Amino acid sequence: MRKLRLRALEGEHVTATPDFEAAKVFLFKHLAASRASEGARRYRYEHCLRVARIGRRVAQAAGLDVAALELGCLLHDIGKYDAAVPVDHGRAGALVAKDYFAQAGFTAPVADEIVQGIAMHVDGRCNPRDDEGTDRDAAGRPYLTFVGEPSVLARSIGDCDNIDRFSTYRIADTLRYVDFMNKTTAQQREFAADYLNNLRQQYDYACSTTPAHEMWIANLDHQWEFFTKLQAELG
Repeated sequence: MRKLRLRALEGEHVTATPDFEAAKVFLFKHLAASRASEGARRYRYEHCLRVARIGRRVAQAAGLDVAALELGCLLHDIGKYDAAVPVDHGRAGALVAKDYFAQAGFTAPVADEIVQGIAMHVDGRCNPRDDEGTDRDAAGRPYLTFVGEPSVLARSIGDCDNIDRFSTYRIADTLRYVDFMNKTTAQQREFAADYLNNLRQQYDYACSTTPAHEMWIANLDHQWEFFTKLQAELG
């Protein structure tokens, strides 16, 4: 059984959580056990680390439980490859996180907040859905059902995920993923225009805390500036 730890800096709001370094190892091993490509697993693990760093910053600025939000952000995508349908990977991850917390003896109320936040971080819905998703993971385990409304901490996990998804790193990764440099100029123009149209819609999203929302808008503004300049240079 993994020991709990209490990590705090002066003025931080924290609780005893499973050891963060041990949780990183658990996350890495769980992702490594999937059939995803090495590149995909690497991206997912490093994305989780970036989201955890964002979570710590948000929690510190918003007065949330620092250790809890950081841990929830670290584990938010642990079920990425465990769902039968991609939209369910948060709910699949909630199963994994709940089991991990039980093994670690992490039974504080905030553990349930983290699990609920992981469950809902993809689509804002913590309970199983029968329209796009299913009611169980790829191994046949039924998804969890939650009764109470999600806390600010739970909702903040998805906020931090979104902040990283529209980061500077994501610009580079997206251009690589779509093989931008091998597109024709016309295709590049079309891609930039479509990206800006999608980006415009993201401004309607409201984060659960002011610090997270400020980071969110800053990232959107940065991407908007980049793709607007790119579009202009393409002529």
